[in-house]
Amino acid sequence: MDSNLLPKMAAFLERVGEMNEDTAYSDDDQYLVDAIIALVNEQGHTSITADFNKPFIHPMITIQKWVEELKLIVQQKIDEKTS
Repeated sequence: MDSNLLPKMAAFLERVGEMNEDTAYSDDDQYLVDAIIALVNEQGHTSITADFNKPFIHPMITIQKWVEELKLIVQQKIDEKTS
């Protein structure tokens, strides 16, 4: 995991958390979506991973659903890297 991505992921999730269902998806954010999925898989969060793997459901819907948990996961990773 590129630790330079972590602050960008946190800012993205904060933005999603503020707007949640009104969050517009942009292809420019796909690298952040992919990084979040990779982090969740790496950390073994099976419930979230299962939602990301559901066919025909866009990953942004999963991010919106789990945004508070994802913010905690990213923050824990940031804390781990800085300690």
